Amino acid sequence: MKQSLYIKCEDCLLSKKVNLILTVLATITTVAAYFLNLTLQISTLTAYSWYALSSLIVTFSLYQIIKERKMDYIYLNEQEVWFKEKQQNETVCLKYDKLNFFETKFSEIVFITKEEEKMIMPLNTISNKKQRWEIKEFLKAHIKQTREHQAPLLASA
Repeated sequence: MKQSLYIKCEDCLLSKKVNLILTVLATITTVAAYFLNLTLQISTLTAYSWYALSSLIVTFSLYQIIKERKMDYIYLNEQEVWFKEKQQNETVCLKYDKLNFFETKFSEIVFITKEEEKMIMPLNTISNKKQRWEIKEFLKAHIKQTREHQAPLLASA
């Protein structure tokens, strides 16, 4: 049975649905502040505060919606790993037999190839801790980790 792991990474802070809901709620708040101010139930200063807050929320939400973002992903299978590299912003395919070892950090995984080249797989777009853990465990099962290679280096120093 072949094993693989595919994870879509969200690039923005909130999802598109949440941003649309925030935009609608901010618009409703603006209209409510206008009518409450018109009927003198709230002061003009309070109404202006509501307008400013609603404007900021709508601006932020529309920016997140309109901003062109490409869906990042991480794909792991029995022979290779595919991901978008942080520095060069291009999709990278690494075969396990070409990798020497890897290091895990909280927000990234650093792959070291046999040619001593470093590739960094960012994990900061994955908010689910379980998915981060699954990626790290999947890699541990297929590639040697740093700790196993440091012992001979330290002994020779």
